[in-house]
Amino acid sequence: MFDQLETKKIKSPMETRHLDFLHNLIKEENSEAIVSCFSKNLLNKYFDELLNSKNMHLYICELNQKSIGYVILTEKPSYLISNFKSLKKEILINLIISFNIKTLLNLFLVIFKIDLIFLSREKRFTIDNNYNLNLLAIDKNFQSKGIGKKFMTSVFENLNKIKKLNCLTVETNNERTGSFYEKKLGFSYFGKKIRFFKFQKIYKKNFF
Repeated sequence: MFDQLETKKIKSPMETRHLDFLHNLIKEENSEAIVSCFSKNLLNKYFDELLNSKNMHLYICELNQKSIGYVILTEKPSYLISNFKSLKKEILINLIISFNIKTLLNLFLVIFKIDLIFLSREKRFTIDNNYNLNLLAIDKNFQSKGIGKKFMTSVFENLNKIKKLNCLTVETNNERTGSFYEKKLGFSYFGKKIRFFKFQKIYKKNFF
């Protein structure tokens, strides 16, 4: 099966089939993420901004030319806010319309960096000056088959060719997801961020 796996780095303009795939998979597998609340039109604008950014990277995993997974990585997490300033009003309207109060409150914590108060200055520097894995998902029909590990190993190799990786951080409040990062991808626990209703665990992977 792995012989038919392909890792594609997506560039602008995005194919319609990829946008449709991402819209559906984000709703199914990344329901805690802000982008899961986006309308399809706003999601399209979001990916336009992402693909035209020099510090953000989108990869899609395909099996026999069928999209089954994706990952978004950012060179500096703080860029996430500055990259999407032009969409700020639309994003807020989408969150209000969807009545997603929890996400609005968490967005407030991120914008004003209140979420980092439990981290030392050194750890904040590490997070703000290295790659961050923002979103990752594999279609539920292809999970627990080793595809996620194979896909991410390929992504790391490709990203290293673009810019030498020092370390990579990722955040999750899902224990199963955290276990995947630790046991399958070699991450280790690094700290925690404040989130309303639940803390967000941070994991870090070194590449040297």
